[in-house]
Amino acid sequence: MNRRRRLLYATAVAPAGTGNGLAMRAGMILEALRETCQVWVAMPGRTPAPDPPFDIVHVFRLAAMAAAKPYLASARRRHLDLDDIESKTHKRIEALCRANGLVEAADREEAESRRCELLETAIFRSFDRVYVCSEADRDALAQRCPAELLILPNAVRLPASPPGRSPSEPYRFLFIGTMGYYPNFDACVWFCRKVAPILKRTAPEPFGVDIAGSGSAGVWEGHELLRFLGPVPQVGPIYEAAHAAIVPLRAGGGTRIKILEAFSYRRPVVSTTIGAKGITAAAGREILIGDSPEDFASRCVELMRDRDLADRLAENALRLVTQLYSAETVKRIVSSPPVAPVP
Repeated sequence: MNRRRRLLYATAVAPAGTGNGLAMRAGMILEALRETCQVWVAMPGRTPAPDPPFDIVHVFRLAAMAAAKPYLASARRRHLDLDDIESKTHKRIEALCRANGLVEAADREEAESRRCELLETAIFRSFDRVYVCSEADRDALAQRCPAELLILPNAVRLPASPPGRSPSEPYRFLFIGTMGYYPNFDACVWFCRKVAPILKRTAPEPFGVDIAGSGSAGVWEGHELLRFLGPVPQVGPIYEAAHAAIVPLRAGGGTRIKILEAFSYRRPVVSTTIGAKGITAAAGREILIGDSPEDFASRCVELMRDRDLADRLAENALRLVTQLYSAETVKRIVSSPPVAPVP
């Protein structure tokens, strides 16, 4: 009988089945790795004995490099999971901060982008395989990274009991995001200040917007359209109450688990182009896209006026997430053999 490979999973994010997107990805990948390997987990303050050497060291994000470092030199294979190219993401957030007049924050993001780019370039040489979330990220790294580049998409588990198709009235849009992450905060500000006034004039019926996630939202206290739910232990009930999900992001990186999650709960999604970046969803088939306040509001009105369109989008999106963004996809990719034999 073949020996199960010994694998070290190094992470600075506590893996979880639910919660924020990072924890969900970490948990799903760890579950997939445990099906084919003997797995030990290294985290800050939690380090397994390094002997005998591990067959594979799998590092989840740059932040886990310190936890992985004692084991990399002796490992037979070294894998790095870059669910987000952090240098690019910080650059996008820098541009957003400058556009919003936040000069000090923009300068910090610019410095962090440079630091991440130098770190990425330095550590790529230490790995045999690098996972990225999308074809766009793979193309962005192709000239910088000598390692094997594999697309490992974000994924979600399908709910055991999908919500019904007819939530109670009035019509409710849902946005899920941690307000401590500036692109989420900016998305809410942009929607409230730019999109909501247009939508309020053009909507065919009364509506509201639920905002779920941790972080302060004091800037919008008293906004008559918004209901702040705070952190929610389970997302099922809030999708049950929602007619549609909105993703008005104007910066960020990786791929949005919040979109895949909405797909899995059979809720149509209106997003910006950058919000949906990296997800193989076609505008008008699985998702609606609006980048200007006028277009975003118009897409929301389309969903409100045409419930058949909303149902078609939801069914197509559920089919897409089942085919391409499931736990089975993750298991297949992380267990794939190297492209060439290890010397």
